[in-house]
Amino acid sequence: MTDYESEQTMELEALEAILMDDLQVYSGMLPDTWAAVGQTYKVVIDPREEGEEAAAHDEEKLMELLFAHTAKYPEEPPCLRLRAVRGLSDADIAAGTAHLEQQVQENLGMAMIFTLVTAAREWLRNIAGSGAGAVDPELERRRQADEEEAKRAAARAHGTPVTIDSFNAWKAKYDAERAAARALLEAAKEKEGAARLSGKAWFLKEAPSGDHEAEAGALSEDDEEYEDAPLEEEDEDELEEDELDYEDDDDEGMLDEL
Repeated sequence: MTDYESEQTMELEALEAILMDDLQVYSGMLPDTWAAVGQTYKVVIDPREEGEEAAAHDEEKLMELLFAHTAKYPEEPPCLRLRAVRGLSDADIAAGTAHLEQQVQENLGMAMIFTLVTAAREWLRNIAGSGAGAVDPELERRRQADEEEAKRAAARAHGTPVTIDSFNAWKAKYDAERAAARALLEAAKEKEGAARLSGKAWFLKEAPSGDHEAEAGALSEDDEEYEDAPLEEEDEDELEEDELDYEDDDDEGMLDEL
């Protein structure tokens, strides 16, 4: 029968001798699924080799590896968790966790905590050396949005540069709009001219329909009276001429008698 507790105790003694101050008891918050037996420990994972100078603060990458033995470790996986300390995104932590889980499956049945610490350090060193870790989709979306907003702000501040092609395109559009406006104006004028009525036509259109014939009859009678007036004056002139002729005849007769 395997003595799991004895194996776990021997491994912790070896880790304390190798890692020394880098191995510390962890007393912070843990997930509800953390099925640990005994203490939980943390190890700070620093990608630098011993004696290597630290990177600039804004480029430095650090994380913590939390671990604890389970009841049947090393025949079953230990409790593991990575926590970002500096310079790592959630996507980086997810990628590092997946890398360690693969190492766990490859080392089941053997004491593996120091192997996991070494694998975590190498993985962190690789992404630190590449200058970038895994891309966080949310951070990438925000970065692209900021770049687009900066471009729009620059365009508003300086305006759109005018080239020969852009000017010709604008002029063609402007001329087409003016021609369309002139065509609409001419069409409106023609429609207005066609709809305009003469005075008599307007009068007949506006008068009540029942009065059209009466009004037309009244106009006809007035026209007849107007036409008859000159004829009466001509008759009177003819009568006056006849009277003058008659008087001349009488005068001649009287002279003959004398």
